[in-house]
Amino acid sequence: MMNTKSSGVISLLLVGIFFGISGPIAKYLSAWINPYQAVALRFGIAFLFTLIISIFKKSKSLGEVNKKDLLFFSIVFPVSVIFFTLAVFNTKVSLAIFSFYIANLLSSFAFGKLFLNEKVNQTKLISLTLIIIALTFFTNVFNGFSLDKGFIFGLISGVLQTVTSIFQKKLNGLDRLNLVKIQTLTGLIFAIIFMGVTGTLWLPALTIQAMVVSLVYGLLFLIISYLLLVGFQKTDINIGSMLVSTELFFGPLFAYLMFKESLTTPEIIGSILVIIAVININRKK
Repeated sequence: MMNTKSSGVISLLLVGIFFGISGPIAKYLSAWINPYQAVALRFGIAFLFTLIISIFKKSKSLGEVNKKDLLFFSIVFPVSVIFFTLAVFNTKVSLAIFSFYIANLLSSFAFGKLFLNEKVNQTKLISLTLIIIALTFFTNVFNGFSLDKGFIFGLISGVLQTVTSIFQKKLNGLDRLNLVKIQTLTGLIFAIIFMGVTGTLWLPALTIQAMVVSLVYGLLFLIISYLLLVGFQKTDINIGSMLVSTELFFGPLFAYLMFKESLTTPEIIGSILVIIAVININRKK
């Protein structure tokens, strides 16, 4: 039987894979919808799926819960998604990705130590260094770098993602499906508000193929939300953040497989460094 640590590691590696698939899907859907509509679609379909599953599964009640923790859990993640969307809107995508992951990785080490008393050892620091180096290869961040508001939005999103991870760990033991239902509903409400503010409240007509892809997009987000709960409840948040960063490897891979986007030499080098980092962090001591 799979032990607790292994199930946490596998869950977060799967998150990296599914995040990697989600990027190319979002690119495909961008022909019809803007980023705010994509966020609403993502949360809305995921929420719908949780309702359907709840009907058939007859999900349990949450049980005793710290209402403050639940409130922060349900709000912080959607806000993180929105800030990342704003980052993409206001700077280059490569800079948005770099700022998100650099903030997420560094804050996960700092917050893990401060609030969860997680250990920081040589193995973790080596893997962290490898992933940061890989980030510079993937994003070519120093070519035309500028500290603009998009970069700041990315930093905020990365830190908020770490805060989300802390609350995912603190809510351990509660019914995960109900937690995802609350989180996706909150995200949907936030996204609709932003759509209203930007005057893009109504979705355009989609082709049948785009509708099917949208359903897959929402279902993937539901699975990602659930696996994040499983993974961070069973793994240190600093290790977990590094495992999720395998999106840096899987994103270009699926972009190549789905859109025939060529892999550059820096992306190949970055991919190798990410793989080495993940192997290093999970090797037996």
